[in-house]
Amino acid sequence: MATTMIWRTVQKTKFMSIGMTSSPLNLMSDIGGEMNNYRDDNLVQNSALACFLLTSFVQKYEEHTARTEQPDLFLLLLVLPILWHNRSCDAVKRRQFGTPLHTVIADQPEIKAGFQERMQAFSAVTCRGANLACASKLLKADFTAVAAPKFSSTFTRWPKGSKPVNAPAEMLSAIDRLAVWFSAESTAQLYSRFLTH
Repeated sequence: MATTMIWRTVQKTKFMSIGMTSSPLNLMSDIGGEMNNYRDDNLVQNSALACFLLTSFVQKYEEHTARTEQPDLFLLLLVLPILWHNRSCDAVKRRQFGTPLHTVIADQPEIKAGFQERMQAFSAVTCRGANLACASKLLKADFTAVAAPKFSSTFTRWPKGSKPVNAPAEMLSAIDRLAVWFSAESTAQLYSRFLTH
């Protein structure tokens, strides 16, 4: 099972820290360190699911930009607050790909409701998921970017036993749409859309 493979990686790996010393929203915390003989099943399951969802998002994002752009950490911080918020995920998965993001947000204002709080709540698990994806060699982080690391997928087909077949279908459907919309705007524009009233 994919989660078992990921957990073995968690046990063997010292996590790199992709937390930053400063952030415009003060969302990041230091998440580096080892998991010293302590197993929190919820932490592992949430981190594994975040790993799969973020990897799927990065792949779809790269597809929509013809692999000319990679999402950065700031962009990834916007993903889970939508996917793990039932009303937002449900609203996104039902929309047509061609519908502009600003229209989706205007039609479904609950997507923006409490968005900054959701970002703060999910920032650590986003970083853990990204760390796990890198440790599992599903994603590669490029730290040469000035503002935040950029992520790229390291494979064209999911490695055996790692495809997120058990990931919630509505989240995977929402990822497809988010990748289309997010690839059409800059990270700064997206933050403005989600965090301003």
